[in-house]
Amino acid sequence: MKKNIVIMLFALVFIACGNKETKTVTKIGTIHLDSVTVDTLVMLTDEEASPKAHIHLSMMYGNGEECNALNKTIIHASLCTPDYMGMLSDNVTVRQAVDSFVVSYAKDYRRDYAPLYRGDREHRQSYETSYNCYTYVQNHREGIVSYIARSDMYGGGEHSVSSTVVKNIELKSGRILKPEDFFAPGYEQSLTELIVEQLCKKEGAANLKELQGKGIFADIEPYATDNFIAGDGEMEFIYVDSEIAPHEKGEITITLTDSQLKQLLK
Repeated sequence: MKKNIVIMLFALVFIACGNKETKTVTKIGTIHLDSVTVDTLVMLTDEEASPKAHIHLSMMYGNGEECNALNKTIIHASLCTPDYMGMLSDNVTVRQAVDSFVVSYAKDYRRDYAPLYRGDREHRQSYETSYNCYTYVQNHREGIVSYIARSDMYGGGEHSVSSTVVKNIELKSGRILKPEDFFAPGYEQSLTELIVEQLCKKEGAANLKELQGKGIFADIEPYATDNFIAGDGEMEFIYVDSEIAPHEKGEITITLTDSQLKQLLK
């Protein structure tokens, strides 16, 4: 049987996004962090000029038995889309989970695209896809890691879709922390108002109505996202591409300091 999936493992290179410095860690106390990276091309058919899917996936994980809870959480935290890893058993390693993701992606790529391509050879480029995801860890608050996955997906359409998914994890237990673990009860409305206020300043809008006129929260009620980085004296709230505004706006982030949030934090 001809194999069209080639898996290569190599060291992860950290990349700073935009002009903002990305502080990453490879060691937290006595815990060392490692990474596994897969970079592969999947042929849609056995033809020489076949369309291809490019998959690049880099995952950080804790090295050692004391990291079992953390690694189990990383695998099942829905960091990658599609969420092939979430269906895996609790006994798999991060390396096995990454390899499994590639195999599942390749299988679905061929299943979904091959029949369409065979009837539409004139638009070969439309069946080229890519999935790029790299992860890194930040450790700003004692006993907590912010595990961050940045991905870019292209499925043959007009543009790719980028997203940032953050899970704040209690290092010892591996438990994913919720907003309620950081904020006092009844925080939702006040936090939403703070975010809207900062968005208005950022977009040059006088109020929510003007902000909506600029395409942000235009068709939905404002809300505080639970996708945030628990940073050093601040919280960075991240709305992914097309979540609260048109694609043209891209990913929208709002940073609030602990001082601004002092009435809301536990």
